[in-house]
Amino acid sequence: MYRKGKRKVTDLPKELLPREKMQKLGAHHLTEEELWAVILGSGTKGFSVLDIAQKLTEIGWEKLEKLNLEEISKIPGVGKVKGLTIKAVLELCKRHRKENAPLIDSPEKVASLVQKKIKGKKEHLFVVSLNFSNRLLGIDLVAVGSLNTVNAPLRDIFQPVFQRGGYSFILVHNHPDGESAPSEEDKIFTNRIKEAAELLGLQMIDHVILGEDGYFSFYENSLL
Repeated sequence: MYRKGKRKVTDLPKELLPREKMQKLGAHHLTEEELWAVILGSGTKGFSVLDIAQKLTEIGWEKLEKLNLEEISKIPGVGKVKGLTIKAVLELCKRHRKENAPLIDSPEKVASLVQKKIKGKKEHLFVVSLNFSNRLLGIDLVAVGSLNTVNAPLRDIFQPVFQRGGYSFILVHNHPDGESAPSEEDKIFTNRIKEAAELLGLQMIDHVILGEDGYFSFYENSLL
């Protein structure tokens, strides 16, 4: 539970104050919470800067990026002014990440990136969001199924693409106990997603299935 007004910068020894620590040791020695404290500078009525920094750290960067300005401003202790600062920092990092994001130019690269994110022996469905230049915006797990089936509502598939400002996307799912070749259900599911994407102005580039024998690409096999 978030503790209101329990931690104050003035309670810390001078050498542990975020700004002093950063000046002496460098930014790379600061925790995420301390970095937020430096960025925000001060607290608000009833909330120290450390209280707010702790809350932002607990929420996590990925969830913060999905919040709009109004939602960020409603975080206890933040308010509109600090909300603007937080949103600006998030946007700068987002733009920098886009410029340095990997180019997704092959199913093999997609398979390599997503394979690392699969845990356990169930089917996982991922959405890989891309920008106009096929640069990676993010990889989102949208559903976990059983040993041999997985599905997700259309809104859950498209939502991360829109939230990340994507232009196109790639579906990826795994076959834990079988070959990577698609089932008839996989083909029907893929066509349904492709048609819905077109109505929403999104481009579905590929559907990659991961199996023990490697991967299967709908694009490479002219099924998209």
